[in-house]
Amino acid sequence: MNQNANARNEHVDYHHPLLRYKIWDFKLDPLPSTSWNSWHYHKEVELLLLLEGSMQVETVDSMFELQGQDLLILGSSRLHRTKRHQPVKQIVLQFDMLAHLDQYTKNYTPILMELSDPLDRLNEVLAKYPEVKQTMYQLLKGIYREASSMEPGFEAVISGAIKQLLALFIRYAPSTDPMSPADWQRLKPVLDYVEANYVQPIRIHDVLPIIHLEYHYFIKYFQQCIGMSFVDYLHFRRIKKAEHLLLTEPLSISDIGVQSGFPNVTQFIRIFKRYNGCTPAEFRKLRLQKG
Repeated sequence: MNQNANARNEHVDYHHPLLRYKIWDFKLDPLPSTSWNSWHYHKEVELLLLLEGSMQVETVDSMFELQGQDLLILGSSRLHRTKRHQPVKQIVLQFDMLAHLDQYTKNYTPILMELSDPLDRLNEVLAKYPEVKQTMYQLLKGIYREASSMEPGFEAVISGAIKQLLALFIRYAPSTDPMSPADWQRLKPVLDYVEANYVQPIRIHDVLPIIHLEYHYFIKYFQQCIGMSFVDYLHFRRIKKAEHLLLTEPLSISDIGVQSGFPNVTQFIRIFKRYNGCTPAEFRKLRLQKG
C-alpha cells in the first residue's frame, strides 16, 4: 500500500481574505460498504453540520457517529476520514483560528489554539448538552445564509457568529482555566521555541534564558499555565508530528522517530505507546487499513 496516498494536506481557499473562512453545502453519494474516504487534514478548525443522512467520522483517536441533524467539531490539523452508507447532505465551515483571536479571547489561547487538548474533546461535552449543540447548529446555518446572500453587513454578522462559537468553545471546554495576558506573553516565546526546535534535543535549561526564571519555579509555572509539564508538552508535540508522518509518509518507524524528535527508537515506541495505547507500527496498520 502506498501510505503517502492515504492522507493529504488540504489547502482551503477562503471566501473572505480577512475573516479567513470557507463555508459551503454539498451532497455526497454513499461509499461502498467497506470504504472510507482518504485521510486528510488542514490547519483550519472545521465544523461539520450534517443536514440529512448518517455518517461516521474517524480521527486518529476517536470515532464519531453522526445521525440526522448533527454537528461535529474537528480541531486544527486533525487527521480525519469519513464513511457513509447512504446519501448525506451537509454544511462545512472551516476557519483559521488565529484570524479570530482578539483581546477578549486571547486569555483562552491554550484552549482555542489546542496547546494541550484538541477541540475534538468538545464533542464529548456537547453530547451531554444538546441545547448547546443546537445553538452551534443554528449559528452555522446563520453563517451559511449570510455567506450565501452577502447582503450589506454580512461580514459583521459572520464575524459575530464565529465569536459566539468561540465563546461556546471556551465556556464548555473540558478545561476552562484562563491564562492571563501576562502569562501568555511570558510563555509564548517558550512555546515558539518548542515549535521551531522540537525535532532537536531540548532541555529545560535551554528555555530558561528565554523566560528568565529559575529552574524549579519554571517547572511549576509551566505546569500551572499549560496544564501539563514541560517535558510532557514536548513529548505531546513530537507525538502529534509522528502521528501525521505515520499516515502521510512511507518512512520506517525509526526515521519517523528521528523526524519527530526521538532519535532513540526504543524511547519513541515507549512514549508513543504511552500516549496512544499501541506501538507506532500498530497505529499505522490500524489507521491505514481499509474498512
